[in-house]
Amino acid sequence: MALRPFVLFLPLGLWSEWAAAVATEHPEDLVELLAGTDTHNGSSPSNGNVLPMAKRPHGFNDWAPQTNLEGNAWWFRRAESTFFGIRCTHQPSPWIGDYGHFLVQPHIADAPQELKYTPGTSTFRPYLFKADLQDMTMELAPTSHAALVRVTFPESVTGRLSLTIGSGSVEATGGTISGHTTQNNGGVPADWRGMFFVMKAITPSIASGSVGVAIAKKTSATLQFPSGSGPVVVALATSFISREQAELNLRQEVGSLSFDQVVNQGRAEWKARLRHVEVEALDDSQLRVFYTNLWRSMLFPRFLQEVNEKGREVHFSPYRNEVLPGKLVADSGFWDAYRTVYTLQSIVSPDNLGGLIDGWVNAFNEAGWLPQWPSPGQRRSMTGSMGDFVLGDAIAKSTWGFVSGFNVTNAYEAIRKDAFIEGEGSYGRVGLRDYIQKGYVPESDFKPSHSLSDGAQGFPESVTRTQNYYIADAVVARAAKLLGRADDHDALLARSKRYGVLFNNETLFFQPKSASGHFYAPFDPLAWRNGFTESGGWQYRFYVPHDVEGLKALYRGSLCDRIKAMLTHTSGPAFHVGGYGNVIHEMMEAAAIQPNFGLYAHSNQPVHHILWVAKRAGCSDIADQYLRKATSELYTARGWAGDEDNGEMASWYVLSALGIYSLEGGKDEMVLGSPAVVSATVHLPNGRTLKVRTKNQTEGNVYVQSVMWTPSGGVSHLVTDVLRYTELMGGGTLAFTMAGASKPPSMPRSTMDPVHVFV
Repeated sequence: MALRPFVLFLPLGLWSEWAAAVATEHPEDLVELLAGTDTHNGSSPSNGNVLPMAKRPHGFNDWAPQTNLEGNAWWFRRAESTFFGIRCTHQPSPWIGDYGHFLVQPHIADAPQELKYTPGTSTFRPYLFKADLQDMTMELAPTSHAALVRVTFPESVTGRLSLTIGSGSVEATGGTISGHTTQNNGGVPADWRGMFFVMKAITPSIASGSVGVAIAKKTSATLQFPSGSGPVVVALATSFISREQAELNLRQEVGSLSFDQVVNQGRAEWKARLRHVEVEALDDSQLRVFYTNLWRSMLFPRFLQEVNEKGREVHFSPYRNEVLPGKLVADSGFWDAYRTVYTLQSIVSPDNLGGLIDGWVNAFNEAGWLPQWPSPGQRRSMTGSMGDFVLGDAIAKSTWGFVSGFNVTNAYEAIRKDAFIEGEGSYGRVGLRDYIQKGYVPESDFKPSHSLSDGAQGFPESVTRTQNYYIADAVVARAAKLLGRADDHDALLARSKRYGVLFNNETLFFQPKSASGHFYAPFDPLAWRNGFTESGGWQYRFYVPHDVEGLKALYRGSLCDRIKAMLTHTSGPAFHVGGYGNVIHEMMEAAAIQPNFGLYAHSNQPVHHILWVAKRAGCSDIADQYLRKATSELYTARGWAGDEDNGEMASWYVLSALGIYSLEGGKDEMVLGSPAVVSATVHLPNGRTLKVRTKNQTEGNVYVQSVMWTPSGGVSHLVTDVLRYTELMGGGTLAFTMAGASKPPSMPRSTMDPVHVFV
């Protein structure tokens, strides 16, 4: 079905150089769904920790094969050849778990049983799964709330298709199976009614003209098809509202469409989305990696709305336990996603971003707080209130005229509440009172009672919490200014600048403090969790992306050398277990890439800003070198250097491969890096295009010599390392001249002070 990538020889504007490049008209067929699916369990190193999901962009349901019955969140592994069916899943991460799931399996025996398939010869596409299962072939084509399944059984036997749940109810009538599944891992009301489903046999029996007969048991039901039925087609649909809504979803999304029509519809939708960015890559491998990551960036958050009989969007609210109007989104954690997912959406699909933000605003209206990790409702996971960054940035881009479709007033109300009202339960900012009064959140993690000696309550991972609050405050301050909220702006801007409170001028690290204002000693920057989330002091050493000039001042001219020291610390321990007490998978992943990246643990989110901070700070040689090194070595068709986490790592790759990045939410600024692709065309709203072009682009030519910006209808001019977002979205051409050696420094480099490694 897929067209092979083809080689183009592209003239680069007025330049004389010609570059060989690889492109495709069908990016949807280059996506590697099996990337990142090798992880064995929660204690083993990860190369993605993802599922090979067939679904629609930001779709309601995901579908993936289940290859084991171990009962944990690692129910699919690429290496396993066992097959227990296709799972309708809503699992955003193995660390969060699944909800509203069920299993569909074809079989010849009386009951479902273990089958065999070959992952390497099966079809895994965003819009289609197909596998040979011993004597059968099973295919599935998804819509957002529904799917069609086609099974080819042997001619001489009775074919069966079973739907199995873990809890809930199943019933069968004629050729229809219906019921609901209540399986979940939290985030739902105590009396949650679950997800409703309906499965209908469409293919008539050759013998009698009747549809397949359904037989129900306690937690499963089976459709039976007499021998000689030929390829059997079955339709499924789901709803969080009611069985009747599931039936309606089936009529709306499938109706009378054939299996092949649903396949082609899904393929066309993914093609259109992925071709928002048309790239010419250095080779076929880079092309596949690019579109695999662009695809991953379009999976989460998940839209939960459905269309009722009046044609209006409605959704089941896990916060109110009732059906309410409008959009709702879930299954994304802001701690990860704030860094890249929404920035990329604001460029390649700002109209879709407006809908996502509308879903988040409705979540705030229903929960009373902006949830930070809903699945489908709020889960107690990760630190900070980084949804403030996302909504604040969207507010800014709304005022600039690029994002719409959400209530700006309500969005600001949500992020202002996080900034000024002490959190409640799993919502809001813990330690906010201390943060406002002292300028930081005090640490408790070093006290067994989780209470500081003077009786004041402290909080674990306090440095990470505090730094996240600084970053969020900076964005909310910018949103406040754009909305004319001068008092809020002044207060929050001042708060965001207090990061020096946690900076130790002797060690030159950010360190946890007690409530009395003393740094905890001794300090070990290699120790994880002692004040930090999922890493240590080294990884949070430069976590001031909202004020790079201020960070440079803290380091007294040595910032570039400090970043280089981190990247070249390639021997000795990569970590100490610290407060975790044992080795966790992120530590193993960090150690695995240390020989090439030092303590820059790109395998997890805490460092994803660092190379772009370096670029913004003028450390261009080290930034260019390692941006290209990361995109070429840490992103492959096999997977990632660690957990991909709901499109965050994928979005980092896409932005970096294009050579653009945003460090500061709500600020009209994009940082320019070292693009990895030969060229790209990004289709913007209103028929505009952003073209990224390179001169002398090769795998080894990683250093940017100059950047020329030509706005649409405007005059070309050289730019430094930044460009306004509003200029970029107006369309134009970014032309990078590349070379194999860095530019000579324009001024003397600083002399580096001794580096504190603490091994």
